[in-house]
Amino acid sequence: MKKIMPCILVGLLAACSSQNTQDVKTQFIDDGQKHPLVILLGGSDGGNTLAKPQWQPIFDRLNETGMSVASLGYFGTDSTPSNAAELSLEEIEKRISLLANSDKINNNCVAVFGFSKGAELALLLGSHFDSINHVVAVMPSHVTWNAVKTVTDKSSWTLKNQPLAYISAPLFSWQMQKGNVTGKFTPAFEQALGKATELEIEQARIPIDKNEGPVLLVSAKQDEIWPSYDMANEVMKYLEKQDYEYSFEHITLEGGHYGFDRQTLNQVSEFLKQHLVASCRS
Repeated sequence: MKKIMPCILVGLLAACSSQNTQDVKTQFIDDGQKHPLVILLGGSDGGNTLAKPQWQPIFDRLNETGMSVASLGYFGTDSTPSNAAELSLEEIEKRISLLANSDKINNNCVAVFGFSKGAELALLLGSHFDSINHVVAVMPSHVTWNAVKTVTDKSSWTLKNQPLAYISAPLFSWQMQKGNVTGKFTPAFEQALGKATELEIEQARIPIDKNEGPVLLVSAKQDEIWPSYDMANEVMKYLEKQDYEYSFEHITLEGGHYGFDRQTLNQVSEFLKQHLVASCRS
């Protein structure tokens, strides 16, 4: 497995053709002990893409390192909203907590591991809920964005029944439509960030400094989907400015949005082994 299939990271804008409606896939370690839990969150293709066979190496590698794993669809599955707009963070966290309450899980040790739109979600969950204390965000954002694949301009998420502030990169903007031809959507997001005021950026900023545990970012310098490298750097600068007391790291890939490979998976696994697994043993 040189690459973990190009389809696995397409979740931000371009979806794989078939949708998986399975709500959750679990692969818990069953050895009579309680293990930490890693929740995998896919991108904006909806469904539970991470339950598909090409993701199996992720489950297996994390199990080998001592972590139980579950992939969670947060819209577009049998029991979740069909639309990607204004998804309740509380409802998503509630489903994670139910998984963490298994007698096979140490529910004090829960990590979220998200890709693309799921990385945005992972950072938000770590920011707002004490039940989640480790965050891995692959191709992340420092701000909340508008809901994907919707004609109307709405927030992606709600908290306490209120839509979160967001930066809008409209689906029907010229730059976004141009991306359907060139395959490069990053200019649309860069343009949206460039037009946003400082106040709008701060209102939409994900308050990841409120997380109470380690944070790992993975970005791509040549990301053609959105500017994950620049946005990850914004997260890092923000955490430095806030004197964040936990470990935070940034893995930079030289290629594009689909560059998450076995080597990167091993780096993520080692980070979680060092911070999540080790802390659960103490």
